[in-house]
Amino acid sequence: MQTIEPRLEIEFNGSPEERELAARVFAIMRTAGRFFALTAPIRMPLQALAEHLARLDQQRDAEGWAAALKLAVEANDAVFSLEERDGVLYVATTREGRPPRPVEEVDAAHMLPRRFQEPPTVAPPVARRRPVAVARPAADEELAAEAVASAAPEPAEAAAAPVEIIPAPSEIQVVDLSQIGDDVLQALVAAELATMPEVAGFADRWMLDEDVPRLSRGNLRRLREYILERGQPLPDTELVEVVLGVRRSAPDYEVQRFALNVRLSQEEDFEFVGVPGNYLWSTKGLPAIGTTKRRAADIGQDYRFLIEEALAAIPLSEQVADHVLTFYEHYLGVLPYNAILASVLPPQVLADQRVAVLTFESPQTYETFLVELRYPSGNRGGYLAGFDAFFRDSLVPGALITIERTDTPGHYTIDYLRVSGQERRLLDLDEKNRRYIFRPTTYYCAVQENMLLTENRFPRFAGQEPLDDRTRRYPDLVLAATFERVGEQIGTSDAPRYMALLDDLVAAANVERPMTPELIRQIAESPDYPQFSIDPDAEDVLYYAPSP
Repeated sequence: MQTIEPRLEIEFNGSPEERELAARVFAIMRTAGRFFALTAPIRMPLQALAEHLARLDQQRDAEGWAAALKLAVEANDAVFSLEERDGVLYVATTREGRPPRPVEEVDAAHMLPRRFQEPPTVAPPVARRRPVAVARPAADEELAAEAVASAAPEPAEAAAAPVEIIPAPSEIQVVDLSQIGDDVLQALVAAELATMPEVAGFADRWMLDEDVPRLSRGNLRRLREYILERGQPLPDTELVEVVLGVRRSAPDYEVQRFALNVRLSQEEDFEFVGVPGNYLWSTKGLPAIGTTKRRAADIGQDYRFLIEEALAAIPLSEQVADHVLTFYEHYLGVLPYNAILASVLPPQVLADQRVAVLTFESPQTYETFLVELRYPSGNRGGYLAGFDAFFRDSLVPGALITIERTDTPGHYTIDYLRVSGQERRLLDLDEKNRRYIFRPTTYYCAVQENMLLTENRFPRFAGQEPLDDRTRRYPDLVLAATFERVGEQIGTSDAPRYMALLDDLVAAANVERPMTPELIRQIAESPDYPQFSIDPDAEDVLYYAPSP
């Protein structure tokens, strides 16, 4: 729609020359303020108008035009007004052809912007008199007191009653929100919302609890039965569509999805195992993911030395991670949640989330399997479990693997370099006799030689028993046993002393428990373990002298 402004008919006063000049000036000022409101002031310096007219008509100089312009403006005070500001004379008018109206002074002391910009005033301490309890005298005592009071002179000054000073409220600190990062501000808001019982939240979404639909006991039963029937954790989108019967095109689909996540998080029979972008739910009775050879708590204890470096990593900051498989990882089908792998793995969705279920795909073997990611918690480190069959069928300790995350949240690929068949006698554990043995093994994956446990390299491992659980909990005891298994005896029978290379110690120590080169160096350099030492002249040569 286009609005056509009506043409103004203004009669200017004064001589013909003054009327013509006033009309020219009004046209100039109205053009300059063509986007102003009709009553908005249009101000231009008198000298600037005079210089402009002098450039257009050189019959007069700027001073002459200024004098003529002032006379024309004064003659048309119904259209113009002259205003002086900071020693400069201005010509003022409006688009409707009237002088600007004077602006009334507005008291902004209690206006909303001013109240937000200025910190609140602190009230001074208020002195309140606390009444003093006085025992009421008996009737005879009252009469006696009145007689004494009539005879006694009045006191010069009454005793002051006890005064209770009420402290002023602490000063409210005003924070500039523009100086706070988005992540910090989001965390502060989420923390505040979490304390409100009337607000329901899940992940980064919030809603009034009374507006969140509830799940009946029948719905909960059907959800649990459906998950058990499928035999694996399922996404919230599938549960909403299949079990609750809400289509994606329904207007309340997102509300129902939010309600499902909120209500299931309040039920003991369900556990959230999802990742950002893929909310999965598990329930009691599903098959366990991961090894049964060792308890999950014990594996977490083995990896607790990695907690700090894993927490310092930024999840999903990298696309690809490489890793060399150890005997411990190959035997149990696990991978460590260290700084390298944590950078490609997803973060926790919930603060108290313990587990996330991921999907791994192997392009070489054309298989897809579920993997359980256990996040660090307390004094237990994190790790991934569920690689048992894949490691056993396709890889050997020392294999080089590559883990890459895909565009699908929670979906990863695991690759290895396939080579022609190699046959070696590699270390293995005889489960029946609980002895380490060397088996002839043919493998088709690229390996890192310094992590390969061959009979030629570590012959004394044959026939050894695995360390007991108590010894295996302590890295220094495992390192001492490893020296005796793979180290060279350079001492005497009465005072044995073992020497070993760092690469040999790393490969052999990881048979019993996870131990990185950094951890072994830390133990050898620590004054708490004087039985270990590092050769100051030779690189990566360590010594162990058992205590007598």
